[in-house]
Amino acid sequence: MDWDAVKDVIRGPAALQMPPFNDDLSLNVAELKKIIRRLYDAGFRRRRGFIICPSGTGEFMSLTLDEHVQMVKAAVEATDGELPVVAGMATARLHEAIEMAQALKNAGATALMVPPPFYYMLDEDSFFTWYQRLTSAVEIGVMIYDQTWRKLGTGVSLGMMERLATLPNLISLKYGNWVTYTDLLVALQRFSRRFAFIDVSLALTATISHIHGAQGYIAGPATVWPEFELHRWDLMEAGQYVEAERFGARLVPFMHRYLTGDEFGGDFVFHDGATFKAMLEYVGLYGGPVRPPFRALNQKEKDDLFAMLDTIDFTVPS
Repeated sequence: MDWDAVKDVIRGPAALQMPPFNDDLSLNVAELKKIIRRLYDAGFRRRRGFIICPSGTGEFMSLTLDEHVQMVKAAVEATDGELPVVAGMATARLHEAIEMAQALKNAGATALMVPPPFYYMLDEDSFFTWYQRLTSAVEIGVMIYDQTWRKLGTGVSLGMMERLATLPNLISLKYGNWVTYTDLLVALQRFSRRFAFIDVSLALTATISHIHGAQGYIAGPATVWPEFELHRWDLMEAGQYVEAERFGARLVPFMHRYLTGDEFGGDFVFHDGATFKAMLEYVGLYGGPVRPPFRALNQKEKDDLFAMLDTIDFTVPS
């Protein structure tokens, strides 16, 4: 397998896919295909955007393996296989991780996004061994979702990157934000040719990450406003970083209020997936219910969210 070729297509803004549920909380595949096809029609292509489907924000911990597979297949079918699909998955059971990885590969995933095992803190040897065993068991590219900033589990240190670089199909790191800013710059200088770095700062450090070699960034609102994020990305690719930063800054008040959370001093109230599903409704798409233990926004909360969105200019220059 040419892992450099796989790494190369994971580039651009990453659109996070929510699982749209029916009223009985079963998966609505038809609506998912409509949402993903809209991304494709807006211009998302290989090396100019990709999707994480399902995503951590998108309630992937609530999905069965069959539902994971259904979402990946829907994404592949909706875009005729022309849009890279990074399939998010998470478990603390190695045998289940291997089973999930193989099933998602067979469903057509380009790569996998795998956070470290949760609940227990791991030392670095245990952390490395987990990914070593997983990547050696399946022939598909793996992106690690580093969550150092949450302080809930073992993160990817600079020393760990040296070790992970020995795993051939460990191709990407979803890494970096304003909390780990210094390490981010060092990591990009040392390892950006080895890993496809995807900035995970809610785009707040996406421009500086791109300058130093990152291949993309997590763009939550991309699923709702794909043209907005593609324009920001095109400015970055053209080296117009001041323009990209000014354009993207339109979203900062929204990000601070709804997405950064109390971990970073924001005003977090809701599960991110609930916010994104309400935003889909705002633009006339299907968001649908939120699975417990989380809840959907009530009407007052939606009204407040929509009022803020009304103040943001999402217009893309012609």
